[in-house]
Amino acid sequence: MDAVIDLAGREGADTETGRRVRAFRATDHFALAAYQTARTFARPEGDELAREIRRAVARSGGALVAAASVVGDDSGARRSLETAHRGLLEIRYFLYLARRLGLVDLKRYRQVTTLQDAALRELASLLT
Repeated sequence: MDAVIDLAGREGADTETGRRVRAFRATDHFALAAYQTARTFARPEGDELAREIRRAVARSGGALVAAASVVGDDSGARRSLETAHRGLLEIRYFLYLARRLGLVDLKRYRQVTTLQDAALRELASLLT
């Protein structure tokens, strides 16, 4: 699925708004991949883990949207960004656990965590 907003080659891509959009896009790409990965957990014991991954992805995405909607510097926006960042870190453990339990193969795990790393980098750039 393609992103709705394309900042490539546009002026302002390195502005605060551009950085927020990049963070949203990276997180959105990761969220879709995490949902798709969780959907593949075939064994019954993977159901609860898949639900937790979906919940954590939704919480992180929601926190990022809340932070992105604030204009200018705001302590609430920073807290939302920190919540989104912590949520993505939490999901890493859930994905690792799924890998260790054999619910996801190594190739797919690496693909999803690569997308997650990109999202974490974009979020970290907003927090510095």
